[in-house]
Amino acid sequence: MTNYDLEEAELITFQIALSVILLFTTIISISLSYDYLLKIKKEKPLYSEKEASDILVFNRLIMFIVSLLFLYINVRDQDVKVKEGSQDRFSSLQIIASILSLSSAIIVLYVGVLSVNNIVSEENPTI
Repeated sequence: MTNYDLEEAELITFQIALSVILLFTTIISISLSYDYLLKIKKEKPLYSEKEASDILVFNRLIMFIVSLLFLYINVRDQDVKVKEGSQDRFSSLQIIASILSLSSAIIVLYVGVLSVNNIVSEENPTI
């Protein structure tokens, strides 16, 4: 394996790990949505208000961190391709997409933190 292949493999492995984390945040989002549905139906919820609020903020924080790390991966991937002389035109678009995802994760986290004591809808994640 060349140095390029090793660096690409490392980035792909990191990306797979982050994708698994995103799967867990999606499961958490589903449980929060189900909890909110139970509350609307006046049934026994899965979480107390405090627990749901804490889980919501934690989940959104994890999504923010994952979005930030995906941006890092895409910037690093572009750098690896530039060093190797094999940069394609899509690497810049990947970085732009990561910036947009990070921007939405920031907004969703901000709303989650501000609405800790006034949760109108439990969860609408950035997926």
